[in-house]
Amino acid sequence: MISIILSYNISMSFNQTLIKAPLMKNVQLGKDYFVSWFCAPEIISRINPGQFVMMESGQYLLRPFSVYEIKEDNIGFLYRVIGGGTSFLSRLQIGNIVLINGPLGKGFEFPKDKKIPILLVAGGIGIATFPIVARVASEKGYKVKTLFGARSQNDLVCAEQLKHSGELEVITDDGSSGRKGFVTELLTAELHKNKNQEVFVCGPTPMLKSVIKVCNEFGIIAQVSFEEYMACGYGVCMSCVVKSNGKYVRTCVEGPVMRSDMVTS
Repeated sequence: MISIILSYNISMSFNQTLIKAPLMKNVQLGKDYFVSWFCAPEIISRINPGQFVMMESGQYLLRPFSVYEIKEDNIGFLYRVIGGGTSFLSRLQIGNIVLINGPLGKGFEFPKDKKIPILLVAGGIGIATFPIVARVASEKGYKVKTLFGARSQNDLVCAEQLKHSGELEVITDDGSSGRKGFVTELLTAELHKNKNQEVFVCGPTPMLKSVIKVCNEFGIIAQVSFEEYMACGYGVCMSCVVKSNGKYVRTCVEGPVMRSDMVTS
């Protein structure tokens, strides 16, 4: 199926593509977790791992979704059904059309030296941005390891997929899989073994703050992907700001991926 393109310029330096994309497949990964696949070749051709899109979800405003993975002309989004928007997506039928605007924001930057390992640190649904990151990094020749913290075994979605791109170590709040505890414990142990790693992080704000604190203790600057609420996705509404060296910056434009030394933990 061919997407309908509505391309436009927001400014001289900002180019987006707004498309009407058909649903190609909905896959349930576990209780309340889904991956929705849409035909969106115009967006796929310009995606950098870690970027996001704004997508129609049955509500007045488009809402942000991290890019989970791409396969040929299809782009996938992993989410947990927790409200009206994600419920809307999970109930879509094959061929249903949604508006998708993207790709947006800044993604992760891979180190120039491919001998430097990449350490992915994910909390909860923050894992949604890492399958594409792990695959691309592995294909580029980097050694990849993922530390995945979740509430329980039922929340360790796409864990098997991540193993195809490198090592995976999990930890759960209730101890139902891996150790019982928090992902910062795995991170601390990993950095004690080797501080010379490029750390990529995504997860809920409390987890991000804890991870940044650990990185600071080891003198490491991580790349942190923020999951802030966004209403527009291109820097106008100012609803997604975080503090950066005493000022507020927009995670939709200056992020969502930002250096940990640029944000207030």
